[in-house]
Amino acid sequence: MDAVQDSDEEDGIEKPLRSHETYLCQGLKQLYESQQLCDVILGVEGRSFPCHRMLLASVSPYFRDIFVNSSLESQNGEIQLKDMAASTLHSLLDYLYTEELSITAETAQDLFTAASKLQILPLKEMVGRFLEMNISMSNCLSLYSLAHQHNHDALIQAALRYIKQHFGPLAKQDAFLSLEYGALTELISSDSLEVPSELAVYQAVRNWVESATSARLPLFKELLGHIRFPLFSHEEHMDVQADIAEYYRHVRLRWKELDGAGRLQESGGLRKGMYDDCFVCVEVNENRTQDGDGPESYLHCFDPSAEKWEKLPPLKYLSYSGCASVDCKLYLSGGQKDNCTFVDSLHEYNSLTGQWTQLPSMSTARALHPFLACNNTLYALGGCNDTGSLCSAEAFSVAQNAWAPISNLPLALMYPASAVLKNKLYLIGGKASKSYRGLLIYDTNADWWTEVPMEFACYGAAALSVGTGMYVFGGYTEERGSFLAHGVMATEEVPFCTKGSFYLYENGRVSWEISIPELPVALAFACALEWQGKIYLLAGKEEQRIYKTCYSWVPEDTSWTQCPEEIPTTNNEMQIFNSATLKMPKKPIRTLLLETTATSAVVGVDGAKKGPLTSSAREGCSLNCCWGGS
Repeated sequence: MDAVQDSDEEDGIEKPLRSHETYLCQGLKQLYESQQLCDVILGVEGRSFPCHRMLLASVSPYFRDIFVNSSLESQNGEIQLKDMAASTLHSLLDYLYTEELSITAETAQDLFTAASKLQILPLKEMVGRFLEMNISMSNCLSLYSLAHQHNHDALIQAALRYIKQHFGPLAKQDAFLSLEYGALTELISSDSLEVPSELAVYQAVRNWVESATSARLPLFKELLGHIRFPLFSHEEHMDVQADIAEYYRHVRLRWKELDGAGRLQESGGLRKGMYDDCFVCVEVNENRTQDGDGPESYLHCFDPSAEKWEKLPPLKYLSYSGCASVDCKLYLSGGQKDNCTFVDSLHEYNSLTGQWTQLPSMSTARALHPFLACNNTLYALGGCNDTGSLCSAEAFSVAQNAWAPISNLPLALMYPASAVLKNKLYLIGGKASKSYRGLLIYDTNADWWTEVPMEFACYGAAALSVGTGMYVFGGYTEERGSFLAHGVMATEEVPFCTKGSFYLYENGRVSWEISIPELPVALAFACALEWQGKIYLLAGKEEQRIYKTCYSWVPEDTSWTQCPEEIPTTNNEMQIFNSATLKMPKKPIRTLLLETTATSAVVGVDGAKKGPLTSSAREGCSLNCCWGGS
């Protein structure tokens, strides 16, 4: 006992009493290190590890079952553990007795397997989290199989996300060919695969089958039920038909006339890698005609990967509409007609079909309003109409296809910068009777507005959420000239356009420590968007001068870079007022979907002998595959 006890007094200074748990842990550690009172031995690779039954049974249902059921192994006092390295067991016992554990990339998988086999849940979860944080190209497939083997859902999902993102190169690795059938079908049935073409999925399946033909050939036809044949081009159909003939004689693919909508319905939709993230900008004409049937509203689409522009199908002219997007659908709300009347309409553009649809209208006509998308809901906030500035707000549920009122803004507001961050909507600055010195934060879960003061006023700025905060670029300002101005101090009566920017934390506090390079030109009403860590600032204006240039900046760089192409507006009087990031099908897929009629689409396979496919096709896909063979 003397070895266990420590004096609570030293040099007259009283120490705090240690807990029962501390004494217990120290006692167990000392008994383990001195190998005292051990009553069971674990044998691994010819080595013996004396332990205590009580401890093992208390943390491991595996050992508890052995000891309680009095198996021959426990009666003999030694338990042999197979398929485990001595170093792994040593680390495991160190953790049980001392709570100390050293995990490395080389030892983690063996520890995870051992903890799963011995049913030591805390250790399994600890090592599982380590594996989740260290997924890479070299281990993701083995971790995916390991997680399936030991039913660890969090690790399954983490590895699955990584594999889907890198499916193309991973499908060529030997580890991919070792996947279990269930793990493979989970992958190839997913919408989230980052593949540019459905042919890549077919080729991955074919290679998997071919790597163990005798055992896997009977599964081939079931796996083809997950291939989205209508997404193949005519050339791809012909190649696949010839390839399948090597596996099943007299089998041929059945063809059917389908337009783009039919292809989507038959296939069940595109996969994630078949889209590009593009920037869509709404063009505004300051010089409107007086009749209500004026020109069309142009939408310009920018592909940041190629830094090229193209036009989207136009909508009947509306100016100063709100613009937001959800995946492959773009939404324009409200605005003004050519005769300056305000409207309450909501229009949807589907990039898969290239078509516009009019949806239920808002309860209030409005323009110049923030329009934000968050969790499949669209929020129209404030703005103005012929009655003046608005404080009303409403939300459109994309799933329910309906509007509903939400709490009013604390004040009528237009021209604020706006952004979405962590289920909250931010309106930064703005203008009503005068420039607003503050920002508004709307909690979408609580339906509640919070007002946060700022030490300066601004309006017409561009905002973008990145990470845990927001960048705010340019705009008009009336104060804080030393930071936001470009050489002059503004007065309350004469606001000016600025080259300055600032950063906002989630709580609305401005950070002056985060450095943002001065904008190349003073800009207001620009559009800020992000792609793969790069921030783009599109268009904007200064006083009466309208810009069509685009600039990019990577945070921590010291300057902005001008993009090679300007926005191809229809004339010099056009400006870009609003924008959103839209998922657009890659050009080959878009061409396929926009064909009026396609005679090369495949909806199944026919053979000399017909019989139902034994496994169900992908949910939502109307493939009806029939098979025949010799």
